Amino acid sequence: MAYTRLIVLVMVFEVLITTVVGLGIYFGFSVFPYSQSLVTTTGASVQTAGFNATIPLYMPSLADLKIPYTYLQAGAPAWGIAAFLVSAAVMVVQSFVRGMYLGGLKGWVLNRKAVPLIACGRRYFGDMVAWSLFQSVLGAVIVFLAAAFFPVGLILMVALMFYSLTPYLIVLQNITFSDALAKAPRMFRRYFGTLLPLALFAMLCTLIVSLFRSLPPPLGYAVPLIAYASIGTLLISELMRRLAVKLKLDGEQTPDQPFGEAREYKMVNAIIVALVPLLVVAGIFAASGKHLSAFEFGSKKQLNGISYLTNFSDVFYASKQNYTAYEWQTSDYSIAIRLPDLSGEKKPDELHGIADITWQVNEDIRTVNGHSTQIDVKPIMHKSRLMYRLVLETAANGSFYYSSIRGSASILPGNERPREPFSIQMMVSGDGSQIFAMQYPARFDIAQVFRVSDDGRYLIPGTSRTNPMDFHTYWFTAEQNTENLLELLAAKNKTNYVPTTDRAYLALACAMQEGDGRMVANLLETMRQAGVNVKAPDWDELTWSNNLHDKYKGASLQKTLELLTKAGIQGGYEAKELSDKSDEKVGVYRFEVPFPEGMLPITFSESKVDGKLMSLNVID
Repeated sequence: MAYTRLIVLVMVFEVLITTVVGLGIYFGFSVFPYSQSLVTTTGASVQTAGFNATIPLYMPSLADLKIPYTYLQAGAPAWGIAAFLVSAAVMVVQSFVRGMYLGGLKGWVLNRKAVPLIACGRRYFGDMVAWSLFQSVLGAVIVFLAAAFFPVGLILMVALMFYSLTPYLIVLQNITFSDALAKAPRMFRRYFGTLLPLALFAMLCTLIVSLFRSLPPPLGYAVPLIAYASIGTLLISELMRRLAVKLKLDGEQTPDQPFGEAREYKMVNAIIVALVPLLVVAGIFAASGKHLSAFEFGSKKQLNGISYLTNFSDVFYASKQNYTAYEWQTSDYSIAIRLPDLSGEKKPDELHGIADITWQVNEDIRTVNGHSTQIDVKPIMHKSRLMYRLVLETAANGSFYYSSIRGSASILPGNERPREPFSIQMMVSGDGSQIFAMQYPARFDIAQVFRVSDDGRYLIPGTSRTNPMDFHTYWFTAEQNTENLLELLAAKNKTNYVPTTDRAYLALACAMQEGDGRMVANLLETMRQAGVNVKAPDWDELTWSNNLHDKYKGASLQKTLELLTKAGIQGGYEAKELSDKSDEKVGVYRFEVPFPEGMLPITFSESKVDGKLMSLNVID
């Protein structure tokens, strides 16, 4: 039962850390060093790779094996006063628990008896705090020096190993931190040969345990939690036993603890055993982030939404991958979210909460036909819970918006079974009227795709050159209308440009379809300056925009989205050759840009030799 008490003690501390790390992601603080073991986690899946072999020291910790304490997407480390205070508090608690743990192991190793753990914690608390401070300060110095000059950092890492026996000597010999620190290097050298086989065996054990982190959630957390707490405790107890034997052989004192033996009661023992599965359940609950729901108060406002994504469209290729256009989708998308009043001039620094989002998640659908199994990837509608912490950002024109790029956003594990781990980013306009959520595979980099309009109102993602169709953006607002759509597209087109006039008619068609008079006027002027014979209304940007916007008046949202999608797909505009006007060297072609109440024809000619655009005629 003495071992079971210590295993439960380890699990209690690990579940506590799991809870605190989740709170840190939600409220914006990092918990050193436990936040450093986080890996990218997404949706209902967690990405881990490879294995990790290490030596458990002082007390088993999931951080040793680089096993994440949470399935939430952590984002960038958030440091500050809160992070310092929480990390210091965790270090103090850890020092007390470590004293309890090593004191309990000493009682069992020396006398095969259970000792009062609280008394052990009080006895060794001060010395364990001193060791934690020493280890933290020297560790920070090592990291700094390793970054500046790696050989010096490596030397200090090796030097720190010589002091690794300090906590064990404090407990086994009941000596002060300073005395143990002075003796540790000598003892390390003296007992190295005895401890080396155990260290190698420990690395083999931890390597095997680390393989369990690749299990699907929540097993990837629960199995290592139990296995490492149990195996690590056995390994550390064997280390202390060998140290105690060697110390006695060398005439060193290993005095008994003055606490006496802890009384064991059947009811207490039963409770300790029952705590093991309860702690596993509590750890899984905290790792999922579901405990953050305790901070949700008040009603949520539900907003309907639409979805858009990028594609390898015709205009993307024609512009040498410099023109992004969107493919639009409608369904029963919605989000229920609670936001503060953002209409005033004074804005909060952060927004955090849990939203309920209804959207589509790509899943593998298996169909069994006789002896064969067919696997199809299909978008399945799900209602998910989205945890977010959005940081106040400043747009190009000085306006404000909120983004998860420097904060965090992740899906609380639910009934989703995505075909691969996915991540999410979130953006809210400065007035809170526009809400965006971008879903994409975790293996992709979001930095080159995530873009916000100059006024901070719209999320205008760029086209990924890896797999653009895997980036799905959901747009929620109180009232979706054509004016908002065209404003978003005009903002998106400010980041687009066409480096060549060859096939520039495709970009022109897309700009007209999207109602962007500025882009239309710029393209026409660029073609004229390049020597293309252009025949089109001589309008400025505003006139073009007004004319194109008028063509959408009275159309339903569904019809408008269907037409706008033509700009973002392949084959949206099919050009037909006018054989009576073409010859062997020059081809004349015609296609039409569709609008709700008619077509806008475009006729162009290009060289059949080098594909150079020669003339363009826009008929309105």
